[in-house]
Amino acid sequence: MSAPRLWVWMVTATCAVICGLTMSGLASAAVLPDGRVYEMVTPPEGYDSEVYQPAEPGFEAQYANTQTEFPFQAAADGNRLAFVAGPTTGGSESSGYDQGNEYLAIHSSVGGWTQANISPPAAPTAVFEAFSDDLTAGFLDSLEPLVSTAAGFGEALEFRTNYDDLYQMSLPDGDYVPFVISKPPYRSKQAFATAGSTIGPQFSGTRARTARRLVFAGGSSDLRHTLFLANDALTGPAEGRPAAEGGASEGFAKENNLYEIADGQLRLVNVLPDGTTHANATLGAGGRFNHVISADGSRIFWTDLSTGHIYVRENGTRTVEVSASGEYQTASANGSTVFFTNGDLYAFEVESGHVTDLTPGAQVEKVVGSSEDGHYIYYVTTSGELELWHDGAVTPITQSVVAHGEVAADGRGMVWTSTAKGSQINVYEADTDVLYCATCGAAGTSGTTLPFTSEESVYLPRWISADGSRVFFDTREALVPQDSNGKMDAYEWERPGSGGCTESGGCLYLLSGGTSPDESYFADASESGDDVFIVTRARLVGADDNELFDVYDLRVDGYTPVTPPACTGTGCQGVPGSPPIFATPSSVTFEGVGNFDVHAKEAVKPKVAKPKAKKSKRPKHKKTKKSRSKKSARKAKRSEAKGGRS
Repeated sequence: MSAPRLWVWMVTATCAVICGLTMSGLASAAVLPDGRVYEMVTPPEGYDSEVYQPAEPGFEAQYANTQTEFPFQAAADGNRLAFVAGPTTGGSESSGYDQGNEYLAIHSSVGGWTQANISPPAAPTAVFEAFSDDLTAGFLDSLEPLVSTAAGFGEALEFRTNYDDLYQMSLPDGDYVPFVISKPPYRSKQAFATAGSTIGPQFSGTRARTARRLVFAGGSSDLRHTLFLANDALTGPAEGRPAAEGGASEGFAKENNLYEIADGQLRLVNVLPDGTTHANATLGAGGRFNHVISADGSRIFWTDLSTGHIYVRENGTRTVEVSASGEYQTASANGSTVFFTNGDLYAFEVESGHVTDLTPGAQVEKVVGSSEDGHYIYYVTTSGELELWHDGAVTPITQSVVAHGEVAADGRGMVWTSTAKGSQINVYEADTDVLYCATCGAAGTSGTTLPFTSEESVYLPRWISADGSRVFFDTREALVPQDSNGKMDAYEWERPGSGGCTESGGCLYLLSGGTSPDESYFADASESGDDVFIVTRARLVGADDNELFDVYDLRVDGYTPVTPPACTGTGCQGVPGSPPIFATPSSVTFEGVGNFDVHAKEAVKPKVAKPKAKKSKRPKHKKTKKSRSKKSARKAKRSEAKGGRS
């Protein structure tokens, strides 16, 4: 394998302070920052399978047939990545209704990546909604029942709205464990919903994109506690606990109960302090699931939508009122403090019941984010001021429109998109009270975007490292001279004094090459920022000999294998000597909660298929006679390896 081509651009020109912002200078360097190396996460031989591209609301899709809103997520330590791509072996060609299969890539301890197709092979509607932080567990929903013990209300219908079942799965090849195993008492299969998903009808022979609403609402760090919503009374009275409120009336069909699965047991969350229950509740408030469950699972924050009261449910045994009015915003990771707005911003201490007005006289519109320990709270006032509350002190940051942003885990840094000055990306450092413009290059360019996310997500891509020193983003603007393609490219900004950055305004690095005729996308980063994952057609290592979208890991002190990684597991069927390409999970069985019959999955003949193109604007790449011959030879070898089966 030839050595990788390394692309990097450092910032070197003189920094200036404009509009109160410290701006990046401009420079170049011969290597990627901090000893990063391009590691190819997807295999060099892609079997014509495109990695899909994260959807961009507001932009016309360049690749309409391979854009997806389904999740890309990196494990906190950077050693696993969930991503979406067209099917190769295993999975279903129509999984996610043409929005691709979900894959899990795992980094070897000796270097290199292996991949597994984790989409259920016989369930084209199955979609992964969320993953645990370490990507050892996934949460998916499916119209087709994946186990015999599921409630079984899933049913794929062509021309009507329907709902599905929710499952937890150990990755990459564990069992499907259903969240609901008994028939809901009041809802029909057309009306029952685990706050689930709807499937659009067909139009002119083309299936509409799935409109997925969140089903999995969060879990404890060890996943012994998981949360979901459902519009039926799934729990009766037991062990002194009250039954869930519900009924056959139309009103109850639209009102959710809140449920927790604690060590395999289903229990109700929306229990009032006096022991009665009240449906029409939500976790957190307004679709925000920020820290609605503490890291150990002992505390869950919820809102009664009928009364507006905010509560905390503790250990499944008692409920405490947080506030009789207002709106939940977030909580500390350990659940000891909950923050809510009621004009001002307030903090409620769960142990003592003490309430503190953090912003007396300053009304708060929303909390943008907080540190894990709750000691740093970034919020926007009703007058449009972005401010920081830190241990009793309030610091005004800027008068700016905060489109969306993210706070570093330690709270000492924040990144956000501002529409006030040309949609630039701003970075704030709390320790020095310095505000940087990460996208104001030497040419004065500023228009850019952070990756789009929904407030209803339980996971946000890491745009900022845990210590706030690194920021990652996409932009179509050429922020450095080497970015010459006029397409979306991925960048990194580094704070002064971090890594190898010595510029007073911070350093800007181009991560995706800047010369590919196609878009490149930032997908996610590890918690430390030592791993940055991008989706690109740029051929950034010598082993990448295809014209497909691939995933790369820009890894600090990374590894470039001399030979392809050895083939392991059942994904090694096919041409001898090939690396394990998108292997079907080696052992996936059906098993519900308790002792149920185990049913093996249907055997699925390996496929080699491109994603179905529908009204695609993706440019067609001409194949040479040599490449066509090479592809034909591969097909012949695969056919021979399968005993002549087509």
